[in-house]
Amino acid sequence: MKFTPAFRQQVSEQIIPLLDRFEEIETILAGEITETRIWNPPQELPELVNHYLDMLWVVYISKYHLLCQSLIQALNTENFFLYGMIGRSLIEHTAILKYYVSGKMLPLGQTILSQEKITEASIEELIILLDRHLTGKRFDWDSFLEDYFDELEQPQQGSVLKEPQVNVLTCLQKWIKEDSAIAGLYELFCDLVHPNLGSTLLISRLVERHNIGVGGSVGQPVGLEIFNRTFEQLIALFQEVRAQLMQLREFKFPESFYRTKIQS
Repeated sequence: MKFTPAFRQQVSEQIIPLLDRFEEIETILAGEITETRIWNPPQELPELVNHYLDMLWVVYISKYHLLCQSLIQALNTENFFLYGMIGRSLIEHTAILKYYVSGKMLPLGQTILSQEKITEASIEELIILLDRHLTGKRFDWDSFLEDYFDELEQPQQGSVLKEPQVNVLTCLQKWIKEDSAIAGLYELFCDLVHPNLGSTLLISRLVERHNIGVGGSVGQPVGLEIFNRTFEQLIALFQEVRAQLMQLREFKFPESFYRTKIQS
């Protein structure tokens, strides 16, 4: 998906290379989700771990692709209000991803690998973490969609873990300790989606250089200036996204490794 020539003509000159890079990111993500992956957890613990990792990979790739695609569509139509919402979502998804992969999975994986023999108990601990990452929630979806899933085969008892999702602010606080700039970026994008001045500016227009108006199509969108001042920081998030997704993919172990080291 591409930014339109009309939109490219409006942005600051230094933003043009960033638009090209963002289009490349969207194309790469699109190429990773050409097939549908079915949730069908195996019974064996080693295979179950890898199945969770495969599902997490495709979930994140799909979400990031849709966010990138939606951002391009929004900007092509001067929908800067939606740009603010997508930006905040990108930050929050990356915070959650980093929290689980770098903050939880890797330390646990290193502990497991340091053991002479990998116990089933340690693998089960990893599965609980993976399940919370994939299916953790802060809303009762079971009741909300109960009738929708009635016709599906019910999972075996104990195979679905009822874990609450970690609060995104907890994830952000840990990330901010490593990179203080995330605090200001997140605060800005929160203000752009809340019902206050930030979100109002995204739908406002600068008329005749000194008047602010809302509605219609006269003047220049104030959101365009906000975009020019924030897009570089937003696209920089994908360096972190790439690093975390690569770690997620590399976390998988060969089946032969599990079978030689796992003991009950």
